[in-house]
Amino acid sequence: MPLPLAISSSSIVVPGRDVVSCDLDGDAVLLDLDRSRYFKLNRVGAHIWTELGNRATVGDLRRSVMESFDVDPDRCVRDIDNLLSALSASGLIKIDDVPAA
Repeated sequence: MPLPLAISSSSIVVPGRDVVSCDLDGDAVLLDLDRSRYFKLNRVGAHIWTELGNRATVGDLRRSVMESFDVDPDRCVRDIDNLLSALSASGLIKIDDVPAA
């Protein structure tokens, strides 16, 4: 289980440089070119992965998932934070904290 990260709604999430992805019938397959490992994301994870291309904040990701899927807001936050922590621990994404203005 990945170590918990301090993820705030203003944190920006971007895909890793050495990660490529493809659609697989609504799911997503990620290939880490650096480590020669692949990962599969379900439809919700694939939706999140697609949003990462826009330098999305964690808050943007949460809103997008809640608008697109029938999910309890507390569960949405918890599940997205867990997914982002796992993707970060695997080197598939980078999470940058944005200083408060």
